[in-house]
Parts: sequence; C-alpha cells; structure tokens
Amino acid sequence: MHVLIIDDTQADHDLTVEYLKETGGDYEFYHAYNAEQGLKLYHQHPIDCVLLDYHLPGRDGLEILGQLVQEEKVVPVIMMTGEGNEYVAVTAMKLGSQDYIPKRILTPGALKRAVERAIERSGMIKRMEKYRAELETSNHDLEQFAHIVAHDLKSPLRAVTQHLMLIREREGDKLEGQSARSLEFAVEGATRMRLLIEALFEYAQVGFSEPVFTRVSLETLLEQNLHDLGPLIEERHARITHDSLPEVYGDAVLLAQLLQNLIANAIKYCKETPEIHISATQEDGAWRIGVKDNGIGIAPSQHRQIFGIFRRLHQADEYPGIGLGLAICERIVKRHNGKIGVESEPGKGALFYFTLPIAQSESESEPMRAYG
Repeated sequence: MHVLIIDDTQADHDLTVEYLKETGGDYEFYHAYNAEQGLKLYHQHPIDCVLLDYHLPGRDGLEILGQLVQEEKVVPVIMMTGEGNEYVAVTAMKLGSQDYIPKRILTPGALKRAVERAIERSGMIKRMEKYRAELETSNHDLEQFAHIVAHDLKSPLRAVTQHLMLIREREGDKLEGQSARSLEFAVEGATRMRLLIEALFEYAQVGFSEPVFTRVSLETLLEQNLHDLGPLIEERHARITHDSLPEVYGDAVLLAQLLQNLIANAIKYCKETPEIHISATQEDGAWRIGVKDNGIGIAPSQHRQIFGIFRRLHQADEYPGIGLGLAICERIVKRHNGKIGVESEPGKGALFYFTLPIAQSESESEPMRAYG
C-alpha cells in the first residue's frame, strides 16, 4: 500500500510511519515536507492514500487538498491537524477529504482504520466511475445503432408502403375474400412499421444530437404548436387555454416537440370535447409547466410505466399510437436537467408536468450549455 505523507515536521512523519508499521500492514512510504514536493511525488508514483497536514509552509492543507481532488487520479486524502479545529474538519470533508484526524488523538489502530476506510471508499468511487463510463458508452452505441437502423430502413419501407398502396388502388376492386383482406393487412402492417421506425428515429435523435441551448419563449412555441395542430384541434373541437408562459433556457426544437407531444396526447385520450389548460409556476428555482386535460385519466399504478419505451395502456384500435411519445418527452426533459411526471386518476383527466431551467444571462447560462 503506497502512502504519501505531506507534513513539514519530521517527527510527525516518523510517528505516522511507526504507527502504521505497528499494525503489521505492508506499506511503502513517500515523504514530502512542503506542497511542491507532495504534488511532485503524487504525480510520479502510484499513490494509494495521502496523509495531508493542515499546516504547511506558505500554503495550508485545504488549498493542497483542493488541487489533489481535482486531479484525474481518484486517490483518497486524509486531512491531519494538530489543532482539531471543527471548521477545518468540515471544510476538508466538503472539499473531498475522505477522513479527518486530529493528531492529538492519533493511535495506530485509528490511523490504520482511517487509511483502510479511505482506500475502500476510493475503490468504490473508481468502480462507480468505471461503470458509469461503460454505461455511457453502451447507451451512446445503442442510440447510434437505433439512429442508423431507423435511418436506413425508412427509404425501403417507404417504397414497400407506396407499392402496396398502388396495388390496392389499381387492383383492389378485383380482389375478393382472403386476398383483399391480406392486402389490407399488408398495407396496415407496412404503415404501422413506418410509423414505428419514424418514432424510433425520433427517439434516437433526441439522445444522439447535441442540444443547442438558448433563451426560448414558451409562448412563441405554443403559438407554433397550436398552428401545427390546427387540423386536429378543429376536428376534435378542442378548447385550449394557457397561463402567461415564460422564457426558459433550452433547445427550442426539442421543447417544441415536447409541448406538441403532450398537447396531442391530451387531445387524443379524451372521449368528450377536449379541454386543456397549460400552466406555468416556479418551483425550486425552475419553471414547472403543466398540461392538464379532461381525458380518460391514468391509474396511479401506471404513472411510472407510461414513460417507458413502447409502453401502451390501450389497444391500438382503441387509441392508435406507437408508445414512444411520452418516452421521447421524458428524454427531452432529462436533456434539460429537469423532471417529468403525471398526476391522474381514471376518469378524472390528467396533469402532465415538467420542469425547465429559468432563462438567465449568457454568462450565468454557460454552465448549463456545457451540461447540455
């Protein structure tokens, strides 16, 4: 176990080495007596744990701690001080120290336990980082695969659908019985597959493309959505009202898609004249946007599953669809570091809500741009 001791007092080096050797562990020690020596040894050797003194010539240990935890290597640091100051302890832990030990209560057993705990926690962090990186790579590969497959299938499937419809148009009257039914099944199947591939392409595109974050007026997006949904709104005689909607910070294309999906869903899942209200309130430093309808409602036990891929609560002949609309909505909201949910009961309509960052100045918004 490679231990780096950064302390300006030789007696403390000697005591630390004596205590750890006394426990019977197998240690190799590296000794630094100031910050510069410590950082140099840290970079040159495979250090497993750093024992860092708070008082160092010219710089305090908290400053060095900040530098160490920002390095690419994930190495546990234990802060040690002769004073036992509570402020130092709290600050050290906030900065990323794995442990804090006042020298006046130092014993061989306490030091050994602190080093072993620190290394164990560090190992856990390393494993979690590895799993996270592998998961991100896997997700990216899966999204890329879905994107390519959906893109490459669109053209040939479109050709198949067009030829089937052409056959139906030219020869449909000549077919009878099973032949006519088979042709209809083929046309319906090809049409549904086309819709499925387009929805899959849309879902993959949300995760595959990089969002462009700017100040976005939800009021303007809603006007565009109501225009695009005009035929559906007119057909169902839907009544749509809304609060004064704010400016948010996000990707205008994705947010337009999010609003349109939720409004279209609210219209679709309503047996009577759809009445929809879009609300906007502030919650925990973000905007909470709600889309409330008077539709058929959703059982509480199904609130979570409806955001899954290809999860449908109704038969396609009752309410047509692919089962990707809400999954796309959830992905868009996650891309904006927000949350999405639903409040509903059967027969009492539904309120779908999501949160978005409040629009800020360009300088304040830069961290979110990096996140996106």
